[in-house]
Amino acid sequence: MTYPGLHARARPIAAACFRQTRRRLAHVREQEQQLDALRGFRQEMVKRTCERLRRETRLELRAMQKLLHTLFG
Repeated sequence: MTYPGLHARARPIAAACFRQTRRRLAHVREQEQQLDALRGFRQEMVKRTCERLRRETRLELRAMQKLLHTLFG
């Protein structure tokens, strides 16, 4: 995602934020794939945690996109 109006010094910071958020989302996906190996209460807790992290991460990503679009879009 590029924002032509974004100051040159801010671009690497914005890119790093997006990369970190996407990495965290990928990590959550990996954890969800490992759910089958768990049983009972532990499986339910991991499932809920993954859902919460996914929701928070997506909200964070949308907020960053909206902020950058508002400022420089």
